[in-house]
Amino acid sequence: MTLCTTCLPLRAQRDSVAQGVTLRDVTVKSYRNRSGLRTDERGGVVWNLKVMNELPKILGNADPIHYTQMLPHIQTNAEYRSGVNIQGCESSHSLLTIGGIPLYNVNHLLGFFSTFNAAHYPTLTLHKGVNDAVSANRLGGELTMNLPTAIPEKANGEFSAGLISSQGTLRLPLGKRTALFTSLRGSYLNLLYGGWLKSDEMDIRYSFYDSNVTLLHRVNDRQTLTFDYYGGEDRGSFFEVDHAMNTRARWGNHLGAIHHHYKNAEGMEVLNSLYLTHYSNRFRLKMEGLWGKLPSSITDFGYNGRFRYGRWQAGVEASGHWIVPQYSQVEGGAFTHTAPRIVQPAFETSLYLDYRHPLSTHLYTQVGLRMTGYGSKALGTFFRADPSWSLTYDNLQTQVRLSYAQRHQFLFQTGFSDMGLPIEFWFPASRAYAPQRVHELTFSTSTYLLDRRYRLTVDGFYKRLAHQVEYTGSLLDVLSSDYQWANCLTAGRGENYGAAILLQKLSGKLTGWIGYTFTQAKRTFHTAQLQGTYPANHERPHEVNAVATYALRKHWSFGATFVYASGTPFTAPVSLMWINGNLISQFGKHNANRLKPYCRLDLSANYKWQGKWMKEQGINLSIYNVTACENQLFYTIHYSHHDAYFNYAPQSFMLRVLPSVSYFCKF
Repeated sequence: MTLCTTCLPLRAQRDSVAQGVTLRDVTVKSYRNRSGLRTDERGGVVWNLKVMNELPKILGNADPIHYTQMLPHIQTNAEYRSGVNIQGCESSHSLLTIGGIPLYNVNHLLGFFSTFNAAHYPTLTLHKGVNDAVSANRLGGELTMNLPTAIPEKANGEFSAGLISSQGTLRLPLGKRTALFTSLRGSYLNLLYGGWLKSDEMDIRYSFYDSNVTLLHRVNDRQTLTFDYYGGEDRGSFFEVDHAMNTRARWGNHLGAIHHHYKNAEGMEVLNSLYLTHYSNRFRLKMEGLWGKLPSSITDFGYNGRFRYGRWQAGVEASGHWIVPQYSQVEGGAFTHTAPRIVQPAFETSLYLDYRHPLSTHLYTQVGLRMTGYGSKALGTFFRADPSWSLTYDNLQTQVRLSYAQRHQFLFQTGFSDMGLPIEFWFPASRAYAPQRVHELTFSTSTYLLDRRYRLTVDGFYKRLAHQVEYTGSLLDVLSSDYQWANCLTAGRGENYGAAILLQKLSGKLTGWIGYTFTQAKRTFHTAQLQGTYPANHERPHEVNAVATYALRKHWSFGATFVYASGTPFTAPVSLMWINGNLISQFGKHNANRLKPYCRLDLSANYKWQGKWMKEQGINLSIYNVTACENQLFYTIHYSHHDAYFNYAPQSFMLRVLPSVSYFCKF
């Protein structure tokens, strides 16, 4: 805890002839906020990414997405499950961006950590719902990795090396008005962990990389130009001995953007962005004379413009989507067929206006309207108007906020995996699949306690979702000669609601938070495939999260994260048969079963020192899942030809406890 005490002699005067009155000493106390979390003017959470270096690392990686899931209403993911689920929504309902430009898959190592290199970005911003008319056309929340805006005085950077990957960031001034920021990360997973990735049944080989380049140029005191590039790719191969099945996958993102920012002394601010972003997946399968592949991709080219002055905000967002939904090509025996590659273009344009009106000193209301036109000749045309409203009381000590919003989303994501893996694919709204819609009502209140050393937050939400889709097929359907992904979809509606409480400790040597979240996410279907109301595939009704960091003198710091969450639902088979070399299964009620609760404690220790050439360097020791909990990830079906019996059993992560050590330095 940092305590500042100042004694100030003050003199008050009424006029030139009034008698002077001398006040006694005044003591001013303040406590340094070390948590790294703050709230922005739109109600979002802004997180200083430097703080993440004190938290437990996964195999040497400080992952922003992993840490963000420790916040209320952001669902914890188990190993091999990726995506970001906010307030009970699907991961596809969340918009993940770099500087406001979307990415469509942000995970390495099948969701074990994300593609975001924390050292390249100064902060991240998280909005848990639709806050205003500025919010994008997504039903869930928005997470943005903010680009650097300050030009360094001299060249500096940082580097870290772990057991599966190394990464480095260089910040280089190119004069007084220009700076170059570059980051690179690459893996060597199989070099050290190759033996652990092999078993009697499976041989895994995996690699990934990601790179960032940001060029910042200040034209003058009012204008800034930013050129940004991101590129990343994963490659994996999985060989299953029992079925002689070899699976290969390759997926990645590429993004390029130009940002122009203008801000004058009167407070008028204009931001223009032109961008291109692309995601593709190439999935191949080979087994016993059978060969197949399932490619898919999505490419966006767009423009974002935003204007803000005083109480007004306005903007335009225009983008073209070129989407290739998943199509199958299978060769071998009776299964041979080749589906055509179909590009589905769609164009989306939004205009929005937002106005904030003060009602009193600490009370204000905000109203907004977002209008969107979407479609193409082949898909159909849609026009939607989405209002938003909020009422906020804020006296700098306590904040209370009530809001309502409607929003439409014109992109879907689905696939025979419900885990956010790269084999899932995107497809556009059309006459057959109307745009998704949400009505959202939220309430939140927060207050500082004990001289602003603590902060208590309580909030709740209700979302009503329309035009939701569920994939009812499996990988075996792909082998069918008449496979069409549209035949495996069923449509319905959804309902999400929940509440959370969060207590933060903001100052002192020990900082962090503990929170509890209750969430219900239900989906209702009335189709031939599904009848009734079921929990969503990702639903975790109860979740407890805790995060703590402790600074011990100059050299040592410690971090810990803890999560306890309800298990996710799944559909279990009621009968299994092997007929003529084919597995025939009959499943019970949809999502009627649950995995056991998920529990994990991670710990870390940092030892730092200064060297002659390094501003700071150190060693990080982290232990993932200290308590060695055998968390269930999913159930799988195995058939033993030798013993002629089926085994339907839960699968866990290959290692109960995952220790790691990494070296880091700053120069």
